[in-house]
Order: sequence, then C-alpha cells, then structure tokens
Amino acid sequence: MPRSGWEPWGLFRKPCEGRVQDHLRKWKTGGLRRLSSDVPFGDVVASSPTRSQEISITPHPSLKPQSFMRQIVRASLPLGTGVVLDPFMGGGSTIAAAIAVGYDSIGIELDEEFFKMAAKGIPSLAVLNVSRKDNSHAGTSAQSLAQHKLALTAEP
Repeated sequence: MPRSGWEPWGLFRKPCEGRVQDHLRKWKTGGLRRLSSDVPFGDVVASSPTRSQEISITPHPSLKPQSFMRQIVRASLPLGTGVVLDPFMGGGSTIAAAIAVGYDSIGIELDEEFFKMAAKGIPSLAVLNVSRKDNSHAGTSAQSLAQHKLALTAEP
C-alpha cells in the first residue's frame, strides 16, 4: 500500500530449475530475502503514503515511500549480491532505496524532466532516516553514500 489505497504489485520470475534453494545456490536469485532468520518475507507489505519530506525532495507524481521501497529492494536480492535494475526510474525512489541498503543499482528514465528530478533527489532520498520496526536495515550515512558511484548520464 504505497499510496493512500491498495496498489497491487507483482513480482515475476522465470520458473526455478528444481527447488528454490538449488536455484539460489546456482544463480543467487529466485527467492525473496527473509526479514530475519525467523521471519519470511510476507505476502503483504505494510506501508503508508509517501511522506511530505520525500515529496519535497523529489516531487514525482508517483513517488514511492522509502520505508516501502527499502523493504522491497532488500528482499529482491535474497543473498544480498547482484544489481537492482529500474528500467522506469521516474523520481528515483528505487535507486535511492538500493543505495540506502547498500546495493548496486542501475536506473533508466527516458523523460528528461523526470531524469533531472531523480538525479537531483536520489542522494537526498538515500540518506533519509526511515524508522520502522520491520525496516531496521534501512538508512545510510553520507559517508556510505559517497562510497557508491552515482553516475547519472543523459543520452538522447
């Protein structure tokens, strides 16, 4: 529920070769990263509307909240290795979340206005402190952000 109502999301993957655990060992993907060793990633992810602080940083019309995106991004790489790809970057919330949880990421955006908005807002979104009981892994420091390569290029 990233906005003020239910917004359905889908996670899609090719069928695993054998069991998910075998696929994870071979390809390092195929499942969702657990919240902890005792708690699996659930079918419903609690969220609330995007905070006004985030919207003031990046006023994209469908900006997703960092508290939600950091949970989704962290879960997307079950072993904590790999690259997050956002082929429709928009305001950059997915890329900011990837930086915040320490993942490499690539964002692509064709709309020049949205691209500039994302390029400006990603560093600030990534360092926001998001306090949620189930999201204790979220948050990063400016020093940590500086260690990531934030390469933004505009090509016709």
